[in-house]
Amino acid sequence: MSIQFLDMRIAQDSTSDTPALGLSSSSFPYTFGDIGLQTTSVSPENVGLVRVTLNAYARLTLSASSSSTVVPNATFTILRNGTPIFSTVYQKPTTQFETIYEMSGLTAVDYPPAADVLSGQIRYTIYVVTNYGITLGARCFSGSAVAGNG
Repeated sequence: MSIQFLDMRIAQDSTSDTPALGLSSSSFPYTFGDIGLQTTSVSPENVGLVRVTLNAYARLTLSASSSSTVVPNATFTILRNGTPIFSTVYQKPTTQFETIYEMSGLTAVDYPPAADVLSGQIRYTIYVVTNYGITLGARCFSGSAVAGNG
């Protein structure tokens, strides 16, 4: 059977580095992407063969820590229907004491359970938290779903 394209969505939270969004360790998790991939067109024989690719980008500014014991970082977490499926931490190198500017990109894949596929839509969300302080510039989140064995 050939590959069946199901859906592709994007969430563009900011298209520019300015104005930047400042986050601190006391900030709530900041959601910068929320997409719903439609699965209503999946054929019955492909329900268990759905594959999802998720991509995110965020421009980070990590400031110098005033404490030698705190290494600033940003933790990105992706959820499927509210359940975490992927998490990664971007940490400022301990040898850098000045403010750094980084482009953070990540790719995650998911094989959603048949029950989620049969619901007709799978919701993917990405959020970021920090232990110290970061600034987010441009940021986006996208995902696509295909099914089949092709």
